[in-house]
Amino acid sequence: MSDLDEDRRLGELGYTQALDRSVGRFSSFLLGFAVISATTAVFSGFGFGLSTAGPAFVWTFPIAVVVFAVWALIAADLVSKLPVSGYAYQWTSRLVNPNLGWFTGYAGAIGFISGFTGVAYVMAGYLGGLLGLDVTTAVQIWISVAVVVACGLINAYGVRLATVLNNIGVGLELVVTLGATLVIAIVAFAVTGEHQSVDFLLSRGSHGESPYVVAWLTSSLGCIFGLLGVEAAADIAEETRDARRTIPRTMFYALGASAVVEFFMYVVFLLTIRDPAAVADSSSPIADIFAAQVSPWFAKAVVAVALTNILVCVLANMLVATRLVYAMGRDNVLPGSAALRRVSTRHKVPTTAVWTTCAVSVLLLLSALASAQTFSYIIGMSALGYFGVYVLSTAGLLVAHVRGRIPAPTPDCFDLGRRRGPVYVGGLVVFTIVLLALLLLPDFRANAVVFLVVMALAALWWLVRLRTRIARGDAGPRYALAAHAARTQAVTGVAPTAPADDAMPA
Repeated sequence: MSDLDEDRRLGELGYTQALDRSVGRFSSFLLGFAVISATTAVFSGFGFGLSTAGPAFVWTFPIAVVVFAVWALIAADLVSKLPVSGYAYQWTSRLVNPNLGWFTGYAGAIGFISGFTGVAYVMAGYLGGLLGLDVTTAVQIWISVAVVVACGLINAYGVRLATVLNNIGVGLELVVTLGATLVIAIVAFAVTGEHQSVDFLLSRGSHGESPYVVAWLTSSLGCIFGLLGVEAAADIAEETRDARRTIPRTMFYALGASAVVEFFMYVVFLLTIRDPAAVADSSSPIADIFAAQVSPWFAKAVVAVALTNILVCVLANMLVATRLVYAMGRDNVLPGSAALRRVSTRHKVPTTAVWTTCAVSVLLLLSALASAQTFSYIIGMSALGYFGVYVLSTAGLLVAHVRGRIPAPTPDCFDLGRRRGPVYVGGLVVFTIVLLALLLLPDFRANAVVFLVVMALAALWWLVRLRTRIARGDAGPRYALAAHAARTQAVTGVAPTAPADDAMPA
């Protein structure tokens, strides 16, 4: 399918091609890989898993891969049929109901924005330590703000610059960070002989009074955090060439590559620990492992390169967050939608959406000046936002499947076919289990309270204003279709042809 066909199909859905369709297959893969970010995942999740359940936490990683493989199947099936910015918001709005679409999109915005804010905060801690600063909470916050603003400037300039920098960062990750992991493996196993036995991977850590299985399952959430965002490429569908064919493939490639790289890094780092007790208590366990096996200077060099990987993770997550906000603004469901849907004619970027997501991120960061604990709760909402999207989307799509609302497949594009029903049911079960764990496990309960309060605000906006707008056709897909028809008729004097069935909201 040519880009002209994609643009025409976009018009049938009620939108004009305004973004820069310049992302190819390789850049799409690297964007997905960057949003997941194996380095960020391991650097931020290793300490949590080790301190929660001991080295055996690593065997929860295959569970996480299965969970995200199910979601990748669902997302790939839908993006091949509705390749539109806003991904799950669009799917649930058009195939189920715009009211469900609102809550799905809102949960996604929470996940993306709190996610890249948290990654910026993690990066600031490492950067401050690398520069030899006294990393107080205030210092870490202001470094984080600088990182977010820098990523905002890059994203505001255009998707081409963002993807070029993203490609460079991921290249460094694959060559240098992965190479450094191989170096310490060679040093530990072939030079010094100072390493753990394979049995170490089955050992349990201290887990307090709770049964070990609870600690082990809790540690799995660290690995799950490390694979969030596998569907990111779907959110830039309007900027991807031959999106229907490209994105499903690159989504699977990104998940597969990230899973292999992350699991390899986890295993190597566990087996090359010299002093398990010291590493378990460390605030920077990966850097300590590099320092102990090679040298402190080598550790600093690796961390310096890892920071570029973490930076492109922030950049990529911000990119997809802005496209979701832009898509919702285009459908007039957000406050200030008229501004959020504007696209720069020069850079072909939704500039207002970029700076709005930056502003929300900065406000979240500044909240830590009042209370670092409150900020940790807010950042903990990231996984809740993602899994809120997964549960709402899958439940809605199951209803759409029963009603026969899933669009027909495009030739030569990915399609679940007869497997769709079983995949939806299985996905709804596993996503609900993870979401309940995030809501109910003691280590995450405080995050859940903040998440539910934020979702209650979404419900209030929907109750007071949005549901009436949607019912009148002043918001949602019906609004987009009507606005597009009016624009087309004003320019050509001819009303556009009726859209295909899957363009119409249920």
